[in-house]
Amino acid sequence: MKIGIYGGSFDPVHVGHVNAALTFKEELSLDKIIVIPAYQPPHKKGLAMTPSEHRLNMCNLAFGSLDGFEVSDIEIKREDEGYMADTVAQLREIYPDDEFYLLIGGDMLLSFQKWYAWSKITDEAVLAVAARNWEDEAALEAEAAVLRSYGAEVHIVPIDVKEISSTSVRETVRRADDISSMVPKGVDEYIWDHYLYYN
Repeated sequence: MKIGIYGGSFDPVHVGHVNAALTFKEELSLDKIIVIPAYQPPHKKGLAMTPSEHRLNMCNLAFGSLDGFEVSDIEIKREDEGYMADTVAQLREIYPDDEFYLLIGGDMLLSFQKWYAWSKITDEAVLAVAARNWEDEAALEAEAAVLRSYGAEVHIVPIDVKEISSTSVRETVRRADDISSMVPKGVDEYIWDHYLYYN
């Protein structure tokens, strides 16, 4: 089975996350994608984040009804810095014979060699990188070439999505503006009902 690993802070999950995941699934012929909200991403250490239970619930609203998707609390249960090398190792114990694809954004590829134990990740998983339409594909290909020289398998996957970020969603909430076009169905109501992102 070909399994996509899709981690992130998802604070909140937005339509860009979902569109990218669906594109990855189709382009790479993935059988399943495991969506993994982080407890505390290493690159956001020290930053205030929405409690993990809310981010997990929003991911379930966004992905729970989609065929071939599973939302996992594997990193939240660990309550640590959420190193992807540790997560991949845990998943390998659960899925010893399956093929892993780590689904990341282009910005993550450019910093990938700074990740903790990154070579352990590439030993176990193919890197699948979203090349969004506003990013510099030449820079992504250059970094991919470096990683391939170390034995990593890297696929650049064009993702045609509008520019959107969790930051822009949070800022829109603070202005009390409509976010229904920015987040998946049900997530907007969840945000308003739980008074998230007002401060």
